[in-house]
Amino acid sequence: MKVVVLAGGRGTRLGLDGLPKVLVPVDGVPLLERTVQNAVAQGFDEFIFMTGHLGEVIEDRFGNQSAWGASIEFVREQQPLGTAGCFNQIRGRLSEPFLVVYGDVLMDVDLRAFARFAMDRGGAGTLFAHPNDHPFDSDLLEVDWNDRISRVHPKPHADDRPYRNLVSAALYVLYPKALDYVPAEGASDWGRDILPEMVKHEDLFAYRSCEYIKDVGTPDRLRRGERHLREGRVERLALRNAKPAIFLDRDGVINEERNGLHRAEDVRLLPGAADAIRSINDAGFPVICVTNQPDIAKGFMTLDGLLEVTSEIDHQLARESGGYLDDMFFCPHHPEQGWPGEVAELKISCDCRKPADGLLRKAAAVHNIDLAKSWLVGDRFCDIAAA
Repeated sequence: MKVVVLAGGRGTRLGLDGLPKVLVPVDGVPLLERTVQNAVAQGFDEFIFMTGHLGEVIEDRFGNQSAWGASIEFVREQQPLGTAGCFNQIRGRLSEPFLVVYGDVLMDVDLRAFARFAMDRGGAGTLFAHPNDHPFDSDLLEVDWNDRISRVHPKPHADDRPYRNLVSAALYVLYPKALDYVPAEGASDWGRDILPEMVKHEDLFAYRSCEYIKDVGTPDRLRRGERHLREGRVERLALRNAKPAIFLDRDGVINEERNGLHRAEDVRLLPGAADAIRSINDAGFPVICVTNQPDIAKGFMTLDGLLEVTSEIDHQLARESGGYLDDMFFCPHHPEQGWPGEVAELKISCDCRKPADGLLRKAAAVHNIDLAKSWLVGDRFCDIAAA
């Protein structure tokens, strides 16, 4: 699979002089070198660098391709064409699915796992997705429980809209059909122009991960990325490494307990919950919600309704503290019958309804969580018994 690296950024906010943005040193190593080394180590050996500003500096740095163990083609735009418009220069070279990497992100991602997920799903492509502490200035995704993206919301966003904190992390696997949505002339951007329109006509999927991938395009974010490298956070969150996590029940732990939380407008965070979650985020541990939702089986609530409630919780966490849940796993089942409107296929005994540990085991499999070193916070015996 070819890797297309977007490397035309100027790095104005970083105050760079004579240095392309993608070559900014991050803890002593140029950012693009980290990206290429990571990809080559995973078996990716065909690269196309889309350059612009100071493209000759990038070509000088990576011109000795034997030193990198990869084939690198340089394509320089003569005027800014945007993250998507520049692909008009290479349409004929992309006849198979390809990986798109933004050159100004610091990441340690299992690209092979990401690519496998994308190839299994098909459609027009898959976007790497995760929550962050600044969703209001990020491109956000609406995603169903089957990983299908229904809408892409480019930044900025209406402040009063409760979007789910699921950010497009500037890492894509795209199929050639995606290029059909790029105008043949002029500048265009994947996040702002192309993906919001493409998702109306094509299947797009989201790959959710706890792995480290952060924009380092401002001085503050660059310093934070360097600190996370030195602290070992970038390495610790890699999918290849088993890691501890903090598991949280939902009702009575994150938000107020109600006799059935079925509407987004009824969500009330518990005092201190948002700050506590942000503290765990800042400490570098994945925060994963595991919740029984039997009212789905009883017919009191739909999966769409659960998405709306989840979006409201995300919205309130982001507003109060910038905190976020890295993922959420829920059980929709209930073993007893007798409710009008109940969903027959969900009225079963299962291994995911707490106190069973199925939700924890599923989360561990998806994110490579070391359950023996993890903690669970709950407000009922069934929560703690699951641990």
